[in-house]
Amino acid sequence: MSASPSATAGASPSVSAGLASSAPASATAPAPASASAGDDEGPVVAPYVDILGTGTDIEEVHEKTGLTDFSLAFVLADAAGTCTPTWGGTTALDDSAVAGEIEAIDGIGGEVIVSTGGATGTYLENVCSSGDLADAYADALDAAGSNHLDVDIEQDVDHRTVAAALAELQAGRGTAISLTLPVGGTETGLTDADVELLRTLADAGVELTVNAMTMNFSYDSGWGEAMTEATEAVHADLATVWPGRTEAQLYAMLGVTPMIGVNDTGPVTTVANARTVLAFAAAKGLGFVRFWSVNRDNGDCGDGELSGTCSGISQSDYAFTKLFAGFE
Repeated sequence: MSASPSATAGASPSVSAGLASSAPASATAPAPASASAGDDEGPVVAPYVDILGTGTDIEEVHEKTGLTDFSLAFVLADAAGTCTPTWGGTTALDDSAVAGEIEAIDGIGGEVIVSTGGATGTYLENVCSSGDLADAYADALDAAGSNHLDVDIEQDVDHRTVAAALAELQAGRGTAISLTLPVGGTETGLTDADVELLRTLADAGVELTVNAMTMNFSYDSGWGEAMTEATEAVHADLATVWPGRTEAQLYAMLGVTPMIGVNDTGPVTTVANARTVLAFAAAKGLGFVRFWSVNRDNGDCGDGELSGTCSGISQSDYAFTKLFAGFE
């Protein structure tokens, strides 16, 4: 998933930059989360928002769908490639526009998940020492008034650095951590490298959930069924890392994130496909569901078009958000 630094960037998780100049200068960041916060595992339904992108009004989304919780993407290293956390690699954590969106979520009684990484950009995980990375994570969480961290790994990273940083962060403030990983296919599940990353995190004592990115892979059956089969493959991978956990426990630590509408590499996720995924998630007892992205949840572009601001399919505004908001 890639959030892009421009409104014309493609659809999958990266952040775009059009919001930064539009919020009132008086907006201020919420107070930092306390060290005792974050013992829960985070919101059950929190779709991604490209926080520097366009086309998303948090209050309007809530009014039309009832959704309260959002995953804000993505925190990256700054443009100079130093261990300085920013939104999208371009925008300060205390940016007034972003702070205004976070305040809007707080105002509707919602929770924020801070998401780092994504498909593009310079990862903090690749420029920080483990101690500095833990501090960078904490700074991003404090800027959002959150204690829920989502680490989206789609590039090579040093497993030990990430594990040490997350262990330090969690020990210090009880942060709820999800690890978002791409899925290779209906039988492939996670890559060998990502399974090894999970083992390293488990060995470091990090408690986490795993978010399967069910998007951008080839398939033979219907797309809805392909996404559920891919999620089952990830469940099987988790069993190799945590062999002492029951099937139900493994499902509970697993979440799923489709890319709505036109995917980057060919698949198209319809509302009917999303219903299939949500029915599977409910039947199996998955811990949470998300999608990429709220910015794209409209039919404002041509059929089949890949865009960061629309789904590329015929749909009503917020059709996917309404569907996901009803998940329990």
